[in-house]
Amino acid sequence: MATEDQSQQESAVPPQPALAMEPEPILALDDGIRQVLDAIGDLMAFWGFQRSHGRIWSLLFLAERPLHAAELAELLDLSAGQISTSLRDLERWGVVHATRPAGHRRTSYRAETNLFQMVTRVFRERELEQIRSLAKVLLQARSHLRQSKGDPRANFRLQRLEGLLAATEVGRTLVERLINGSLFPKWVITALDRPLTAEAPPIQPAE
Repeated sequence: MATEDQSQQESAVPPQPALAMEPEPILALDDGIRQVLDAIGDLMAFWGFQRSHGRIWSLLFLAERPLHAAELAELLDLSAGQISTSLRDLERWGVVHATRPAGHRRTSYRAETNLFQMVTRVFRERELEQIRSLAKVLLQARSHLRQSKGDPRANFRLQRLEGLLAATEVGRTLVERLINGSLFPKWVITALDRPLTAEAPPIQPAE
């Protein structure tokens, strides 16, 4: 039984302020969802991206609301540095967009949901630039070799370079046609070139 002194001490303790409500769960990361995130991450790594690029984008794509960097780090078990670097890449390619609702202190991120525009933008910013850089180097090498007329070794390498230049031109044409949509039938563009607007359940936004 509590003594009189103990009762007086307990009554003297000021009431504690109510804790702020935590945001509602953003996504149930069950085994099935985690497997999806990992599979997309593996696919992105196969294509030459960082695995974290695919995992971050797919988590944002499946989340009911924009997420801030700390949430991404916690849910994906990645460091703050990995999240920051990956988000910069994804923003530059236009597949993730930063947002800061009025009254919120932290920047949150949402995924681009127009999958066709997302893919074509990445090809424009990454693959097409790489092809153009390769073509520039090949042209410079060809110009150098052409100064060595009569040298059998230079002539051999020049022929091989011409083959590489031809292949590079084919690659550039294919990527440009993919970007402008002429590589696909019209029905493919109609089906893919639109944002996905599934309505998310009401969720308390993060501060």
